[in-house]
Amino acid sequence: MIKLYLILFLSTALSADDRFKGCYKTIFSTQTYNVSWTTSEQCINECKTRYYRYAMVQNARSCYCGNYLGEEVNNTLSCDQICDGFCDNVTDVFATGNLVPGPPEEVKLTNVTDSSAHISWKPPKSYTKINGYVIKATVIHTYANYIPNSPEWSYLNDTFSTKIILLPATKYNVTLCALSPDGCGAPFSRVIETEVREPENPPESPNIIKRDGDRMEIELSETSNSNGPITSYLVIVFNDDSQQIFQEDSLKSYYEAKREGINYYITAELKPENIQRRFIVGDKNYYGKYYNAPLETNVHYSIIIGLVSTLNGKTKRAFSSLKHTDTDGTEEFIEVSGDSPAVIIGLSVAIGLLSFMFIAGIIGFIILKSRVTTRRQRLSENQELTLQGPMIEVENNGYIPEEEHTKVSYYRDLKQKVRTIPYNQLKVEPTNLLGIGRFGRVNSGSIYENSTLIPVAVYSIQDKKLSADDKKNMLRDLDVLIKTRKHDNVIALVGTCETSQMVFVVLEYVSMNLKDLLLGSRDSLPGKFSNMTENQALDIAINVAKGMSHLASNKIIHKQLCARNVMVANGFIPKISGYGLSQFYSHNNLPDYTRWTAMEVFKGQAHNLKSDVWSFGCLLWEICVLGGTPYGNFSNNEIPERIIKGLRLPQMQYFSDELYQFMLSCWQIDMDERPDFDVLLESLQTFQENSLIPCLSFNLYPNFQYEQFYPDMEIAVRPVF
Repeated sequence: MIKLYLILFLSTALSADDRFKGCYKTIFSTQTYNVSWTTSEQCINECKTRYYRYAMVQNARSCYCGNYLGEEVNNTLSCDQICDGFCDNVTDVFATGNLVPGPPEEVKLTNVTDSSAHISWKPPKSYTKINGYVIKATVIHTYANYIPNSPEWSYLNDTFSTKIILLPATKYNVTLCALSPDGCGAPFSRVIETEVREPENPPESPNIIKRDGDRMEIELSETSNSNGPITSYLVIVFNDDSQQIFQEDSLKSYYEAKREGINYYITAELKPENIQRRFIVGDKNYYGKYYNAPLETNVHYSIIIGLVSTLNGKTKRAFSSLKHTDTDGTEEFIEVSGDSPAVIIGLSVAIGLLSFMFIAGIIGFIILKSRVTTRRQRLSENQELTLQGPMIEVENNGYIPEEEHTKVSYYRDLKQKVRTIPYNQLKVEPTNLLGIGRFGRVNSGSIYENSTLIPVAVYSIQDKKLSADDKKNMLRDLDVLIKTRKHDNVIALVGTCETSQMVFVVLEYVSMNLKDLLLGSRDSLPGKFSNMTENQALDIAINVAKGMSHLASNKIIHKQLCARNVMVANGFIPKISGYGLSQFYSHNNLPDYTRWTAMEVFKGQAHNLKSDVWSFGCLLWEICVLGGTPYGNFSNNEIPERIIKGLRLPQMQYFSDELYQFMLSCWQIDMDERPDFDVLLESLQTFQENSLIPCLSFNLYPNFQYEQFYPDMEIAVRPVF
């Protein structure tokens, strides 16, 4: 009776402890860990600190930690109760409370530079299932003059090393955790600080206030620097009469420079907190370790300001441009020897001759301009695109980079390079509007060719109603299509058809764009989240690269490359559109290309071929995420500033490191470091050929979510023109 009450008491006590799972048959694996212990409570705590799910006590003598349960014997009674004291093949199992993996093992953070760090690791010792890894770099301290993002990267479970892109001179807490179905595991954490980089802005040249004998008064300006601390400012005196070349590596103090025959020297080192707006060069005092030596009175000097940035033993410097000064303090001088009347008379005669030539040039320019204007007014009454029309010179200031300007005869171009389609062979469908272009409407249509009806897109332009500027721009856009020539991956210019009132520009017609294709491929198949294969996605990217390489070879800049401006013909054949006269918008929807725009364009620079490379990287990301909106968590107004500050599209779990690094190469800040389209094409073809290590995987995994598509962020619904 006493034994029965004891069993009931123990059973009640154990079941009240939520940690007790029950009695299980022993299961040991490579992840089972044997620990020293004294009590069950200590065993549980030991296993918990090692991030195991279960603590297993056998015969009150041995403690093991593990993540897997054996066969359940009883989930309420202990093994001692069941076996009556001794069992070799069963253990009492207790839950530690850990559900997620432990921290990754053997983590190494190496090659920390001013822009990146390399990290490698091995799987945690304690885990059940790992879906991938997450790295986050949390900013602790930075010298940037803006609040930077703390970047985060995700990787597949077979990735164990990568390079992360960071800001210069910034202290980060880098964490790495293994991602399981129950969440991110215990993180590895380490604080690193990236190296200092050359200052982003050179200091401003000082203003020369005045020169007084062996002294010079200058005005200094403070400088901002996001690439590191401003340690000090250097004031450098440069002897203009010496004809020496300034070399920053040869900078010395006054006495050292004099001894070595160098005609420039550091005259002062000023701490940022001690910098004064006005500074006297040559006041014979010491600033830092440098003597501010008096100037030679009959020598012309320039003053250079140096910015010094030192962090963790590394120093970077930047210097202002030269500012010349005469002995009386004027900053730009012309020395005239003597004040004789002959010199004055000679200068007066020279000035008079130059003035006469200048006035004569202006009068000649006005007469010439008047004649050209009169001639163009006479020519403007004719229709430029009719075969009887005059030769027109088209400004080349839009999509094609500047090249040698030559007069273009559109009569010759249209006659020799473009097919002229008879009006009776062209059929326009007036009720089927495809879109609105800058110069007219675009409808579906067809042409008869070899007794076959071929679908086309017809751009109808009322040429005589266009203004002179619109007519010029229209001819320029048509010229772009003429120069493109035929290519399998570019929308083709089929030809033109003319009537007395209308010019019809006939284009190849493809009904589906790549954006719609990608969104339509979001279909869950067994084990997949796309009905498009990875190879098909790479095929599309490769063929787009071929088309862009063709445009680049013809010096054509697209400016608006994105999935919406790539049409897809039968057989997954992409055809680049949306440039020149192939640019039109359906249903008065005006696309917003901010999310595909290169950083330098936000800074006011003109589009160039390397800007298209940036856009191609965004398009590749768009393909890989099946049509998701780039930077979907930011508004259009936020994008430019964030891009300039370092925001880049993230790496998805189903991107390989190599594929993401390929994208990052398209988004290099220095345009010269971005590959051209021939190199991009070669790299993509290598990815496709490497079947052993796929760069893209559409395999379904736990907690997978599509990248969101936000139509309102990509299209503004309003009249276009």
